[in-house]
Amino acid sequence: MNFLDIILIILCAVVTFGIIILQFLAIKDEEYGVVVGSFIVWIIFMLSIFGIAWIRIDKRSGSTIGVITSVDKNFFGTTALYIKTTETNEEEYCIENEDIAEVAKSYIGKKVNIHYGTRVGIYSTGACDDAPIDDITLIDE
Repeated sequence: MNFLDIILIILCAVVTFGIIILQFLAIKDEEYGVVVGSFIVWIIFMLSIFGIAWIRIDKRSGSTIGVITSVDKNFFGTTALYIKTTETNEEEYCIENEDIAEVAKSYIGKKVNIHYGTRVGIYSTGACDDAPIDDITLIDE
């Protein structure tokens, strides 16, 4: 969990308490349309924040062969790995494990085979959006 997760949780709590207060005031004034409308807006807001911020669905899994060109630390704590798969194509992958990141740094400029799995579920905003790399194997030529 990082600071963006905490900010989003606080935002959701503030909106929830605001909607509850609005609903109590609407019930007091017998404005039942406001109660239903504010509840629907709250549900849409919460599902949007939850879906955009924390739900990850990446069912691609497999491996890629190429030359590692760069390994960079991201803002939220993950590591970006750039691998050149053809003369004109460079792809970006994500690493969450520090040990794998250190191995990747030692393989810069070398031909490797990377393996990545799937990413389906609820994850922190500080985690990889795509499936993280599980293993890096050096290819001897």
